[in-house]
Amino acid sequence: MKPLLKWAGGKRHIADELFKSFPEGWNEGTYFEPFIGGAAMYLHLNPSKAQISDLNSRLVGFYRHVKSESDALIQGIEPIIEEFDSESSEKKKDLYLQLRKRYNESSTEGIESAILLYVINKLCFNGLYRENSKGGYNVPFGQKKKFPEFPRNDFLEASKLLSATEILNVDFMKAVENAKKGDFVYFDPPYIPLNLTSSFTSYNSNGFGIEEQRNLANLMLELKKRGIKAICSNSDSKLTREIYVQLNWKEIQAPRMVSARAAGRGSVTELVISNF
Repeated sequence: MKPLLKWAGGKRHIADELFKSFPEGWNEGTYFEPFIGGAAMYLHLNPSKAQISDLNSRLVGFYRHVKSESDALIQGIEPIIEEFDSESSEKKKDLYLQLRKRYNESSTEGIESAILLYVINKLCFNGLYRENSKGGYNVPFGQKKKFPEFPRNDFLEASKLLSATEILNVDFMKAVENAKKGDFVYFDPPYIPLNLTSSFTSYNSNGFGIEEQRNLANLMLELKKRGIKAICSNSDSKLTREIYVQLNWKEIQAPRMVSARAAGRGSVTELVISNF
């Protein structure tokens, strides 16, 4: 199943390659994915029992509504699609900005937020998610002439899959507190940048920086002691190899599909890091 949202670092195009690194019996316990993002890996795997989570409360709210109110979500999205497609080219940007404003003013956990998150994700520049210092979504209009095809059936299928899934709004440390021997964890954190400045401390609005990367590496070692196998995706950089030095890794080639500049797209080497 394709992801419902476009998300930076999405794993749709390398899901099969990543799956080659999964251990035997990965689906016998609970599947954990703490950095759910666009959920490409989760939707590809179709795990029998899962717990997904993220620190982005609006993203978590979206998946909760897909799980419990998929029909209402669809009914809220479709009129906006019709409105956008009926607008003149000159007014499409204005409509997008209005929708973005409504999104920023909406209740984080409400269905309006979920509806508008989907809409602006499809209409914004290159499917990016970015917030300003006040937490307001500020990605510009993507100059769309027509709303992308709406996969109504994918929402219904995702709702069925999510019915056996717990969805939490927590950080990666809390996400796996209740994991037990035989469970499996896939971490897909914000990547360590390939080019760092000397003043680098963090690189996203949630402050996921070097210290958090070290905490994640230590957590994977702790999970190993608890009999819980885990895999982490990350960039292939000198710093990545230093931080995750006590773990195993292998290189894979991955397309870089979401970038602000066309020159930043293409193929890049990534690391698949494991604790087994």
